Amino acid sequence: MKKGFIRATSILSIVAVTAISLAGCGNNKSTLKKTNSGLTEVTLGTYNGTCEAPLYIGIEKGIFKKHGLSPKIVNINAETLKEGIASGKIDGAQISAGMFKSIQQGLNIKLTNGIHTGCIEAVVPVNSSIKSVKDLKGKKIGIDAIGGVPMVLLSIELGKYGIDAKKDVDWRVYPQAQLAQALSKGEIDAFGAWDPYGALAVNSGKARKIFGNNNVKNTAKDTYCCYTGVNGTLAKKHPEVAKEITDAWAEATAWVEKHPEEAAKITVDKKYVSSGDELENSKLISNYEFIADKKKAKQDFTNTLKAMKKQNILDSNTDIDKLVKDTFIE
Repeated sequence: MKKGFIRATSILSIVAVTAISLAGCGNNKSTLKKTNSGLTEVTLGTYNGTCEAPLYIGIEKGIFKKHGLSPKIVNINAETLKEGIASGKIDGAQISAGMFKSIQQGLNIKLTNGIHTGCIEAVVPVNSSIKSVKDLKGKKIGIDAIGGVPMVLLSIELGKYGIDAKKDVDWRVYPQAQLAQALSKGEIDAFGAWDPYGALAVNSGKARKIFGNNNVKNTAKDTYCCYTGVNGTLAKKHPEVAKEITDAWAEATAWVEKHPEEAAKITVDKKYVSSGDELENSKLISNYEFIADKKKAKQDFTNTLKAMKKQNILDSNTDIDKLVKDTFIE
C-alpha cells in the first residue's frame, strides 16, 4: 500500500462502527442559554467551505440576530459533527449526503430545508482519455473520506451507468489539499472533492472537469447537495429555536443568491473559507443555486436516499419513506 492513501476496503467497517457508536453515545442533551440582550445562544458547525456562504453571511449581516439568535461557529469535520450532535454541543450545521448513512444508523439530525445545489466536482488530468463518469470503471478515484459527500455523489452517478461503486472502482483517500498533487503524479486517475479544490486544479491548467456544478451534462448539479440540519433533541424540545435557525438560514441563502460577489468578498475577507481566492469563490458561488425550497429539498433527499440504497450505501432493508418522515421535519 502506497503512502498517502488508505484503501477503502481497509476502513469501511471502522467507519460503520464509529458512526453507530457515536450516534448512540450520550443523551443528546440540548441546553440553551440567553444573552443579556435576550438572544438565544446557538452553536453552529462549519467546514470552512465556499458553499457555506449563507452561514457566514447570516452572521456578518445580522440575519441570525434578526431571528433572535446569537450564533457561535465551531470548526467541524464528519466525525466531530457526529460527536457534537450526539453530545448536544452542536445545534445546527449544513448537512450533506455524507451524513445520510449515519442518520440511517441513528444519528439524531433533523433536516429542515435545502440550502443549495452542486458543490462537488470531479476532475481528471487535462490529457486523460477519461471523458465522463462512465469511463471511470476500473480507475483509481481520489476522495477525502470513505462515505463522504464526493464519494456518495460519485457512487450515485456511477450507478447510472451500471458501475458498481464497491467493486468496479478503486477509492483512495487523501487530504483534499493533496488530491491535485496525487493526480499529477499519476497515483489516481481522477478525484472528487468539495469546492474549490476541483476548480483550482482546472484553473491551473492541469485538470479537466467531468462532474460538477455547471456546464457538465447528466450530473447532480440541479439536486440539493446541502441542507439545513438541526440537532434532533433541540428540534424536539425547542421547536421555536429550530424554526428560527431554519428561517435565518433561508433568509441568508436568498441574500447570497442575489449578491454572490459580495458574499465571496465577505467570506474571504473574514477568513471563513479555506481558499483565499475571492474571484474563484465568487465564480463558484454564482454557479450554485442558493434557494431554500422545502418541497424540492424533501424530494431531493428522498431521491438521493433511494439512489444510495440502490448502490448499497444504505442497508438493503432501509425503509426510505420512514427515514424521510423521521428525518425531514417541517
